[in-house]
Amino acid sequence: MIRMEISFLPLLYAAVLLVAVLVVWLAGAWREWRRRRREWRELGQCRLCATWVRPAATELWRCPSCRALNERTVPADL
Repeated sequence: MIRMEISFLPLLYAAVLLVAVLVVWLAGAWREWRRRRREWRELGQCRLCATWVRPAATELWRCPSCRALNERTVPADL
């Protein structure tokens, strides 16, 4: 059996709780980062007027602002 003083238990409990909260927070931040990255990849930018839009799943899509035809490209990571 592990021997420890009774005054050490609250400190141990606080440390375990802090680690658990940190792990939950980091997991949530990681999921949010992945979700934003996935949304960024779905966006398309018009080559003529530089408007960001969410284009259709087709290879060519039309800009709603200037009606120019654009082709789907993969944006570079920021």
